Amino acid sequence: MRFSTLRCALYLLVGLPLMGQHEPRESTHPKLHEMFTKGHIDGHMRNFFMTTLNGDGLKDYYANASGGAMRYESPEFHGFHFAAAGIFTYKTFSSDLNAPDPTTGQISKWEHELFDILDFDNFNDLDRLEELYIQYRWNKGAVTYGKLEIEDTPLLNRSDGRMKPFAFKGVWGHLKPREHQEIILGWLDRISPRSMVEWFDFSEGIGLTDNGFQPDGTEADYHEHLESRGVALAGYEGEVKDLRLQLYQWYIHHLGYTGWLELDYGKGDWEVGLQYTLQFPDGFQRELAYDQRYVQPGENGQVLSGQLRWMPGGFDLKAAYTHAFDSGRFLFPRELGRDHFFTSVPRSRLEGFGDVDVITFCGDYQFNLEGLSAGASYTELFGPETGVTEFNKYNLGAYRQWNAHLQYRFHGFLEGMSVDLLYIYKKNKEETDPEFVFNRSNFHQLNLVTNFVF
Repeated sequence: MRFSTLRCALYLLVGLPLMGQHEPRESTHPKLHEMFTKGHIDGHMRNFFMTTLNGDGLKDYYANASGGAMRYESPEFHGFHFAAAGIFTYKTFSSDLNAPDPTTGQISKWEHELFDILDFDNFNDLDRLEELYIQYRWNKGAVTYGKLEIEDTPLLNRSDGRMKPFAFKGVWGHLKPREHQEIILGWLDRISPRSMVEWFDFSEGIGLTDNGFQPDGTEADYHEHLESRGVALAGYEGEVKDLRLQLYQWYIHHLGYTGWLELDYGKGDWEVGLQYTLQFPDGFQRELAYDQRYVQPGENGQVLSGQLRWMPGGFDLKAAYTHAFDSGRFLFPRELGRDHFFTSVPRSRLEGFGDVDVITFCGDYQFNLEGLSAGASYTELFGPETGVTEFNKYNLGAYRQWNAHLQYRFHGFLEGMSVDLLYIYKKNKEETDPEFVFNRSNFHQLNLVTNFVF
């Protein structure tokens, strides 16, 4: 009896732990540390060389920026996960970007955009916390809060064309009620614009650089007078057979409302598209002094844009036309992205204009050599005159512009690497005064970008 009791005790004290060692049982409950150790890491490295050759004996500039980003995304736990990302940049070499042009007294514009356009002496301390958010996902959608990567829209977008894209903080949600349908809702209250390092609330972040002119020719001074709390967005995207529809409504607190309609119809190798946008100012603008207004109370920006597209074989050919009406200037803060009208191309945007016409012709070709593509575009702006600012916020003249690009995406051992070459020539159609053309037109520009995504 005593032996049996002792044997049972020894079995309980020694046998069970030994059995546990030989036959481990894996826990079905996730552990907190696994949210940090079993996630996914990705990122990219980028090298960007840019040089601008100004005509008429004006000063030329060049710069090379190197940098990258690292991102961690946790595994999902009951639909929740979090992510964090940081980005950094530094100057590898350049000309003296702060050396003024002897004729105009101005310094480099485009090359500074590779670094920090709020601090022209900062070429090293260029890191930024890009993302830090928590997201809840379910089978038909997701809701995200924090510093996040938004889904690009026609006006509000990341526009990743330099070393640092536009970054945003707020709430972003999307719902897919049916196949080929998506609803987007968002509220953003902090921004870190492209080519900047710091984060700003909207009252400080709108108008950080160029405030332009008011319609009567006085210099605009709306920065830090708008008392804006953020931007709200509601969007819908859907497809029915060969027809695609996009509907967006943006409301920028204390600034105004912008509605967007886009229809695209494709059949075979052909596609036709139509875009229309209409703007209304917020009543708060009436309470401000004339020069402190972002938009004047009587202005209603209207834009109509259309394109015809043909895609035979490896070609992608497009002809596009845009008209901005004389009901007001089309205004959308440049700190929030770049407009994507059918005629918009790199270094040519519509924002700030009214009563103008734009034509654009584009052609792209995908070579038989996998990963190699090339293209060219021509765009011309009709209407604006320097010195006449009623529909010309930034006092720009009419211009012609030629773009050409070449891209190669590597395969095999170098999978994830790509090289992009972009050439731009911009010519003012009438203005030759160096004060007006320097950094604006009459220049050749070359961009060589190497990306490695992992």
